[in-house]
Amino acid sequence: MENCTYFFVEHVVTDKQGWDKLRTSWYNIYGAEDITADKARSYPEWEGNECVLSIPTIDDKMAMALWKMRSGTSKDEFQAFIDRFVCGYANNKVFQVEHALGAKKLDARGFFSDLINAAQGRQSPGYLDAPTLWMSHHCILDREGFSALNASIADKINKTCTTPSDCQTIFPAGHKCCLALFFTGNDMVCFESTTEGVTYDDVKKAEDEFTRGMSRNYVYQMDTAKGINAFHLSEDNWSQDAMTWANATVKTAPVDSTTATMTTPVGIGASQ
Repeated sequence: MENCTYFFVEHVVTDKQGWDKLRTSWYNIYGAEDITADKARSYPEWEGNECVLSIPTIDDKMAMALWKMRSGTSKDEFQAFIDRFVCGYANNKVFQVEHALGAKKLDARGFFSDLINAAQGRQSPGYLDAPTLWMSHHCILDREGFSALNASIADKINKTCTTPSDCQTIFPAGHKCCLALFFTGNDMVCFESTTEGVTYDDVKKAEDEFTRGMSRNYVYQMDTAKGINAFHLSEDNWSQDAMTWANATVKTAPVDSTTATMTTPVGIGASQ
């Protein structure tokens, strides 16, 4: 994989009319009959950068996006770019991605192909593995404790999972993960899928119990049918990465110790 740097953005829409107008303008461009993925990514507004995933929340007040930038792009440089890109219609909270689980199928060609299909009236299939997708943003309050929690997860995977799909059993019943992004600093996000009937309160309760007070958890229901490239999110891809990560994990103390350490997750890196 060529050298690159990844950033995750939480767009908080401040001008709904302007935001919808911006989205419509892109759909008008990419609705042209002669448009291709290569033509789509060549528009100057992208400045040579590549978005690989974009999904709004179910209330359309926010959107989450993952971007692939040139290697060495700083957080300030990306912040300036994304602020230009959205034309002031949203406040953009930027996080640099250090590592990821489940991101290997997210690429620009898939993103632009899905965007073109949506613009031409062929609605994106959205997320395919489950009826509902959520994103949980973990603002980590106890770094050592959270590291120990991750070490205990890796230990459980190594002891109880014989195939990648078994890794999903570490979560509460009915909850599965398809993407985890670890940021530089004290935050991370997880995209998780649930069965029919699971509510916001159910997911929030499960996240709070799972993280045991070591993070402040913000939960959002995602509208994958309006998203771009969400169908390349996959529980299987996360599971494969999770097993590889767990097998590579090095623990220097018992898993219930706050001094437990581990190797970093696999997947996309800050620069790779």
